[in-house]
Amino acid sequence: MEVTFDRLDRVLFVSASGRLEVNSAMPYLEEVRAEIADDDRAVIMDFEGLEFLGSAGLRVIFMIASELQKRDVGFALCAPPKPIAKVIRLSGMEKVIPVHPSRADALHAL
Repeated sequence: MEVTFDRLDRVLFVSASGRLEVNSAMPYLEEVRAEIADDDRAVIMDFEGLEFLGSAGLRVIFMIASELQKRDVGFALCAPPKPIAKVIRLSGMEKVIPVHPSRADALHAL
């Protein structure tokens, strides 16, 4: 799994590609935690390059969402491919975490 980060106006974009599963979930969590700055107003996870999202990946996303909510930092997912969007929908995640079709839509919503 590859993770890259960029910022725009105190919004952290986290781009993930590959497989977010049991072997990559905890390293992903630690990378994201380390990159979040105290003055970030939002975090947007861009899943355009994600090929697989397993239960461990879902758990990590919920953990990050919970941590950010406690800090009053906005959080959203964007650009999931159809198979990933289906996993997100079936897990019920989209009921508690906003999911947007693109980075621009997510940024506009936050």
